[in-house]
Amino acid sequence: MLNRIKRFLRSHNLKSKGAIIQGTIQANHLFFEGRAEGLSCEKNIWIEEGGKFLIGSHKGMIGRLSIGQSFYMNRYSVIDCHFNISIGAKVLIGPHCYICDFDHDLKTDKNKSAQRGDGIASPVIIHNDVWIGAGAIILKGVTIGERSIIAAGSVITKDVPPDVIVGGNPQKIIRTIHP
Repeated sequence: MLNRIKRFLRSHNLKSKGAIIQGTIQANHLFFEGRAEGLSCEKNIWIEEGGKFLIGSHKGMIGRLSIGQSFYMNRYSVIDCHFNISIGAKVLIGPHCYICDFDHDLKTDKNKSAQRGDGIASPVIIHNDVWIGAGAIILKGVTIGERSIIAAGSVITKDVPPDVIVGGNPQKIIRTIHP
């Protein structure tokens, strides 16, 4: 009962700060940091212990994180949104995954060490019925097609077509899934 009240209060607090939440987010921990007005969630959202949504801003614009219904995120995974991340319905994210929509230019000078440059952002789109395995990393500018599977430990730097299993670093198509 106490956990249910805490979940309700967390959702209510986010809604009061501008988030659009169509149901209660099932999480028994503090799962959100940043700009609540950038969050939009449908029903049946489940976030396991240590999972985090981070919403920042990029060039003065608040990041937009939208999540479809029946979403599940396992332990210690992070969605780090500064621009635009869109996640479809029935998406499963394994433990210790990282999804982000930005990185930085590197400024190099032969007389100095590398320095962080300007931020670069590009949207991430994860379509319906995608399964992302443990420890996978999904970087900016990537679209993952419907019903695809991202193998554990993969680093995804380019688009993934629908109905495939992708794995590795660099990523490659392991095989096609016949729906």
